[in-house]
Amino acid sequence: MKGETQAVHLARIMQKHKLYPEYELALPLVKVKKSSFKKLTQGDILLLGLDGLELILLLEGCVCANAEINEAQNSFKIKITNIVEKTDILNHSKKYEILKCSFGMLQSRKLEVGHKIDIAQLNLEDVTLFTEGRKQAEGKLVKVDDEIAIQIIKVNKNEKQR
Repeated sequence: MKGETQAVHLARIMQKHKLYPEYELALPLVKVKKSSFKKLTQGDILLLGLDGLELILLLEGCVCANAEINEAQNSFKIKITNIVEKTDILNHSKKYEILKCSFGMLQSRKLEVGHKIDIAQLNLEDVTLFTEGRKQAEGKLVKVDDEIAIQIIKVNKNEKQR
């Protein structure tokens, strides 16, 4: 019994200790009208204007790479297609907000073109929506008229009032 407790404790310590840099996997950043985004409710469909599943990797909020999904031996991986040297800063305006659609965090020992990263721990259907670093809503990826969209599952009302 004591050995199991020590093993569980060691596993928790190792999960907290990061060996490699941690990147956030997300859809490309999107500008959304503030007035429209404030009216967002459960069940709404948010059209992103994406024909295919384009992905980006973020490090500390800055885009550092573009990626695509590859299937290899019954598991999904993302393949880095392009390293972003200089990030275009999308600034907030009075009319528009920058929307980040995040799938979650993953670790990679290196970041170079052609490198594949396992994404088995992430669910690529579930998306969390952030604006200005605050979690605004949760949703699922859906396809509408051959375009990728997000169906809103839950809106965080208390986060919007700040």
